[in-house]
Amino acid sequence: MAFDKYITKDELRLAPHDIQESDCDDKVLEIFQQITYDLINNVCGKDFEMEGSVAAGPIPALYVEKKLSGTGKDTIFLPKKLITLEKIRIYSSSTNYVEYLPENFEVKSKFISWSSFVPDVINPARFQVENFPEGSYNIGIFGIWGYEGYPEPIKYLQGRLIKKLVDDKAFANKFSSEKIGDYNYSLIVEDDKIFGDVELDSIVRQYQDVIKYGY
Repeated sequence: MAFDKYITKDELRLAPHDIQESDCDDKVLEIFQQITYDLINNVCGKDFEMEGSVAAGPIPALYVEKKLSGTGKDTIFLPKKLITLEKIRIYSSSTNYVEYLPENFEVKSKFISWSSFVPDVINPARFQVENFPEGSYNIGIFGIWGYEGYPEPIKYLQGRLIKKLVDDKAFANKFSSEKIGDYNYSLIVEDDKIFGDVELDSIVRQYQDVIKYGY
């Protein structure tokens, strides 16, 4: 199966990248797509895939649950951008839980906070608190995650990185620690100037998750 995440091979063949088949055939280009896909995800601390789906005609929406650990505070940070919140479960065991509607929460792209108390007509026995109880993976967030479409700056970033690999294969040595085919690369670069390019580094900073999760 062709690997076209995030930028496609067809887009790489066109301006502004203009990577010709004589410079890089599809097989090698696919390796570079995989390398840069992994690299971008790791330096940004996330991927840009959509998990779940919206309703389409007779097909219902598909919501994905991610379990997080409550810290006893009113806010929890998210491991991925949340497009749509469908519901939240607070588990007291693996099979017992209380469900809450989205109206009870303030949802941002990177965190969720309890809003002021709102009586829940569906579940009047809801917790009378505004904190997520402490626990290990006891908070279930149901929703659609990620991005509805790959961000254009991320596609541009990947295209530029691939172009660098095509023009100078030694560029991969800067990230040397793993290997795909004949090409070495690494997934983590401990440097404020990650790619040594002001434009590319600014894209990374724009999309980078700097929050460190302890669960």
